[in-house]
Amino acid sequence: MQLTFVLSLFVFLLAPFAEAETAPAQMRALLMTGYGASDVLRVERVAVPTPASGEVRIRIHAASVNPIDWKIRSGKLQRNYSVDLPYIPGRDVAGTVDAIGAGVTRWKVGDAVFAVTSGGGLAEYVIAPADNIAAKPAKLSFEEAAGIPTASLAAWRTLITNGDIKRGQRVLIHGGAGGVGSTAVQLAHWRGAHVIATASERNHDYLKSIGADEVIDYRTTRFEDVVKDVDVVLDNVGGDTLQRSPAVLKEGGTLLTIVGMPPAQACSERKLRCPTPSTATKQKPGEELAQLGQLFDSGALQMSVEKVFPLEQAAQALDLSETGRARGKIVVRVLD
Repeated sequence: MQLTFVLSLFVFLLAPFAEAETAPAQMRALLMTGYGASDVLRVERVAVPTPASGEVRIRIHAASVNPIDWKIRSGKLQRNYSVDLPYIPGRDVAGTVDAIGAGVTRWKVGDAVFAVTSGGGLAEYVIAPADNIAAKPAKLSFEEAAGIPTASLAAWRTLITNGDIKRGQRVLIHGGAGGVGSTAVQLAHWRGAHVIATASERNHDYLKSIGADEVIDYRTTRFEDVVKDVDVVLDNVGGDTLQRSPAVLKEGGTLLTIVGMPPAQACSERKLRCPTPSTATKQKPGEELAQLGQLFDSGALQMSVEKVFPLEQAAQALDLSETGRARGKIVVRVLD
């Protein structure tokens, strides 16, 4: 009787650290060993991480690339955002729960999930806070689900949480074919807005297929020459595009941006609402991802994947992102 009790207690204590199977001691990962071009990246074998309390380990099937990955690699963010080297890039992942830390009750080993992390996604395993995870949309592949987190969260928080887009509004979205822009176009369409997007000509048909009512070729047409009195502008480009955007808003309109800071003087003169870029939200990331996942499952949102690279070519995925010419998301397949 006493032996049975001891064994039961032993199993109970180990339960929070349950694993689908014994994980290997090492894993493949894309390591950043310094700052610079893609030659500072190489795939090596490193130790498999162990989840702490409140964390989950995910066996990664696919991960996606975001501009922040190549910006960190290039060293452009060193002043405000430093990382410890060697560093594993990648924030967005989709895979299966492999192990859970103490106190985690929402997830169990074997669950298909997608998540946003603080880095480490371009590898075979990653650790994520349990609150940053959501169930993978059933209708999406792991590659498609991996494309959701960072870009779609940015679109959701900027356009829906900060912008509160309403039916009947006219919305101009700069950089409509990129990762954030693609989701933003669809979210604005879902809310019932009239959507105008800027993009190169090759992406016009694509943008119309996902909800854009009008598309402007930014290479041949200045948007302020053909757009007037819109309710909302969402800028995903920055620089000169952001500075020129207040001119097309009606008085009292809303200027949203994920790149740079809104021009204060123009915002004041035209009585515009110009919230500063922020990821602040009362919701946990996993809750927001769950809402987005439902929209993808319902068909209200679609995921466009520009190209899928194997992990051994992940450095090339960052290079493609750096060109700024990708349509939708760039994905790295980790597990075949």
